[in-house]
Amino acid sequence: MTETGETLPPRTPAPSDASGGGRGALYGLFLGPALGLLIALAPAPDGLDRIGLMVAGLLVLMAVWWASEAVPIAITSLLPLAILPLMEVMPLKAVAAPYADPTVLLLFGGFIVALAIEKWNLHRRIALNVLVVSGARLKLLAAGFMLTTALLSMWISNTATTLMMAPIAMSVALAAGGGARLAGALLLGVAYSASIGGLATPVGTPTNLIAMGWLAENADITLTFREWMAIGLPIVGLMLPAAWLVVTWGLKSDAAGARAAHDEIRSQHRGLGPVSRPEARVAAVFAVIASAWIFREQLVKVPGLAGLTDMGIAILGAVVMFLVPHGDAKAKAAGRGFALLDWDDGKSIPWDVVLLFGGGLSIAAAVQASGLATWLGTSLAGLAVLPPILVILIIVTLLIFLTEVMSNVAAMTTFLPVLGAMAAATGIDVTSLVIPCAMAASCAFMLPIATGPNAVVFGTRQLSIARMAKSGLWLNLACIAIVTVFFGV
Repeated sequence: MTETGETLPPRTPAPSDASGGGRGALYGLFLGPALGLLIALAPAPDGLDRIGLMVAGLLVLMAVWWASEAVPIAITSLLPLAILPLMEVMPLKAVAAPYADPTVLLLFGGFIVALAIEKWNLHRRIALNVLVVSGARLKLLAAGFMLTTALLSMWISNTATTLMMAPIAMSVALAAGGGARLAGALLLGVAYSASIGGLATPVGTPTNLIAMGWLAENADITLTFREWMAIGLPIVGLMLPAAWLVVTWGLKSDAAGARAAHDEIRSQHRGLGPVSRPEARVAAVFAVIASAWIFREQLVKVPGLAGLTDMGIAILGAVVMFLVPHGDAKAKAAGRGFALLDWDDGKSIPWDVVLLFGGGLSIAAAVQASGLATWLGTSLAGLAVLPPILVILIIVTLLIFLTEVMSNVAAMTTFLPVLGAMAAATGIDVTSLVIPCAMAASCAFMLPIATGPNAVVFGTRQLSIARMAKSGLWLNLACIAIVTVFFGV
C-alpha cells in the first residue's frame, strides 16, 4: 500500500475466517482429544448406542481443533477418513465420497474462475468503474465502496476482495484529509460489505455451499443458483444499508475533502488504461459462466443440456480459463504462460478449503448414519413448544456470536447435523433453520479474528479493536433482527 506507507497482510489463500493461534491453539491441541475420549467412553444415554457416542466424540474433537486451529484446519478435516472406518459407522467409500461431493467441486471450480479474475486485475477495473460514478459526497462515496465490494464478493473470495479494495479506500481517505475517522469508516465499510455480499450467491462464501450440499444430501432439497440468489439478494439488500448506517454514523465531510477523494478515484481510474485483451477475455468467460448459473433452469430444457448442473458449469468455466489464450504478447514474454491461467496459477488455489468441505460433509454423514442426529433431535423436542421465530432467533444469535471466535465454516459444519435433528424434532421446515444459520455464520463483525476481511482492514493499523467491536456489535444485532424476521415471519 504505497500511498500511505502501511502494509496489508500477505495475499495468502484462506478460508473466510481466521481464528485461533497462540496459547489457545496449545490448549485446544490437548482439550480436543481429552473431550473426545471423555464423550466416547462415557455411559451411553438412553436411545444412543456406543457408536453414536464415538461419533459424538470425534465431532467434538474436530470442533475444538477447528475452533482453536491447534492443527491446520484442513488436516483436522482428514480425520473422518482415518477414524470413521475404524468405528465401522459407514463403509470406506461412503466416508470418502463427500470429499468429492458436487458442492465441493462447485467451490473448486469457482476458485479457479476467481483466480483468473484476480490474475488479470479485472476486479480492480470493476471496482474503480463503479466508484468513479459514486459522486463526491463522502457518505455516498462510502456507499459506493460498499456496493462495489459487495458486488465483487458475490463471485470472488471476501478476503481477496478486501485485499483489493482496502488500498483504494486508504488512498481515498488520505486524499480527502479525513484522517482516522474517514479511513476507519471506509475500511469497515469494505470489510463488512465483503462479508455481506458473499451471502447473495452460492459461491460467495463457503457456508452457502455447505448449507446447499447438506440440504441436498440429507433433506433431498436441491436449491439452484437462482433460487439461492432469490433468497440471498434480498438479505444483502437489507443488510448493506444497515452496515452503511453503522459505519457512516457521525461521519462529517467538507466539500473540499469530498472533491479530493473523488479526484483520487478518478486518477486511479485513468491509470488503469484501456481494457487489455486478457481482461476482456476473462470478462467474457465469466459473463457466460454467471449467465449459465442464473439461467440453468431454462438451459436444461435445451436438447442435450438436460444434465447441466451448477457444478458442471463451474468446472467447464475453470477448464476454459486454461484453454483461452490471453492474447498479451508482453505477458507471454514475461513468462505468464499462453492461456488465461496455467498450473503455476492453479497451485495457489486454497486446497485447504476444499478438504475442509469434504471433512465437514463426511462427519455430518456419520452423525446421521450413527443415529446421533436422531437422538439429538429427540433431546431437542422440548423446543417444539417455542414459536418457530424464537427458535430461529436463538440459533441465529448463537451462530453469529460463536463465529466471532471460530471459523464460520467449522461452526456451520458442526451445527448442521444438530439443525437437521432439531428440525425433525420440532416440525420446523429444515430450510428455515439451515439457510438462516448459513447467513448468520458469515455475519460476525466485531473482532479482527472473526473474518478474513476484518483481519485485513485491522492490519492497516487505522482501526482499534474497540472501534471495530463497537460498530460490529451494532451490526451483529441488526443482522440478528434482519435474518430472524426475514425467515421467521
